[in-house]
Amino acid sequence: MTREMTLAIDCGGGGIKGSVVDERGTMMAPARRVPTPYPLPPELLVETAVGLAKELPPATRVTMGMPGMIRHGVVIATPHYITRDGPRSRVLPELVERWDHFDMGRAIEQALSLPTKVLNDAEVAGAGAITGRGLEMIITLGTGLGNAVFDGGQLAPHVEVSQGPV
Repeated sequence: MTREMTLAIDCGGGGIKGSVVDERGTMMAPARRVPTPYPLPPELLVETAVGLAKELPPATRVTMGMPGMIRHGVVIATPHYITRDGPRSRVLPELVERWDHFDMGRAIEQALSLPTKVLNDAEVAGAGAITGRGLEMIITLGTGLGNAVFDGGQLAPHVEVSQGPV
């Protein structure tokens, strides 16, 4: 029987981090980090993830967490990656168009030839922190404000706090 090894990638506004973890979440290699390149079209994020994977032990699957609204691996909105120089810089209309409904799950899966799940970064963090009992909510503070809600260990429908209208 083959052990499941997960290439875990965390995409942030300032850095893209990766490591390989076993079924229990134990890191099998020191985490690697590269600065988030800007401007950042989706294809460059895919290339960056592939570059990290080459520096790490082999994996049997991939989990990627990224900022913004992600549905079934498809980017609905990613407010930091559509900018010229990162968070709080000028939005580039051409990046807004390129990121709109980009299927990051499929792109990573094809680039690495591994089954892939792409979720909001708070959802991934929450999956690693919850107890799996009752209703649980995680709030993350990083480049943005993230949150995820779990019910009995399952990701529950919720609205990303940072995406709410003000």
